[in-house]
Amino acid sequence: MALSVRELHPGFAAEVLDLALAQPLPDATVAELQDAMDRHGVLVFRGQHLDDHSQIAFARRFGPPERYVLSYRPGIKLRLGQPEMVDVSNLDATTGQPQDRNARHRMVNLGNRLWHTDSSFKQVRGALSMLYAHAVPPEGGETEFGDCRTAYDRLPASVKQQIEGLEAEHSLMHSRATLGFTDFSPEERAALPPAVHKLVSVNPRTGRKSVYVASHASHVLGMPIAEGRLLIADLIEAATRPDLVYRHAWRVGDLVVWDNRRTLHRGMPFDESYPRDLRRVTTSDVAFPWVTSPT
Repeated sequence: MALSVRELHPGFAAEVLDLALAQPLPDATVAELQDAMDRHGVLVFRGQHLDDHSQIAFARRFGPPERYVLSYRPGIKLRLGQPEMVDVSNLDATTGQPQDRNARHRMVNLGNRLWHTDSSFKQVRGALSMLYAHAVPPEGGETEFGDCRTAYDRLPASVKQQIEGLEAEHSLMHSRATLGFTDFSPEERAALPPAVHKLVSVNPRTGRKSVYVASHASHVLGMPIAEGRLLIADLIEAATRPDLVYRHAWRVGDLVVWDNRRTLHRGMPFDESYPRDLRRVTTSDVAFPWVTSPT
């Protein structure tokens, strides 16, 4: 049966209707979802009933999940027990209540309010991210997505020629340092050395190009630092013009999936006295036979 898809933003995000993801999907449905992701970049699934294991199992149909690495400090307790899951919440790991505003986990996550792509700071960058809502505040806390593919299409020919073949260095420590947070242990820094990626990303299935930039991008190789940072800022601005942005207002049970290689995203502020519990699984951008049988 063909997927039922409703476009949420012209040429960009879309909602997939009447599909339950808690149970294994047929290979044909996974293939249709991959085609829909290639077309839209962001897919929304409302009213899902996922636990951590079923969310991870769904992600595995599209690639090997990344493993969380920021746990190299004695005394740090992670709230979630699955190494494939990133805790995008404001909840304390011990009490389960909203964190103190100076909590380290909160300070690291504040960087999510910058326009970014997940795991561009890794040698093997992030591919698809899958974020699921367990609890949301009564207002605020939306996630915005920018369309990097249309942004590339709109660039003047001279700019396309300029950025073709250029590479930028990406670092999680750089994006957090722009907000004044530098409290990373030597072990954490060693686990996440800077990574280099091209400014133009190409979808291997469609051949379509996208700008590939993020708050993690610190400079462009071969250019003066200041000049490269201005170029990165210009490209981020091009991908986040109002007519290229989809804003997702979260409901409990929402799963949103996006392709980090053709989108930017950022979280929006909210009243942090309310719990906000979102959990993310991100697949690695590796060659992968993405239509796989469940295990």
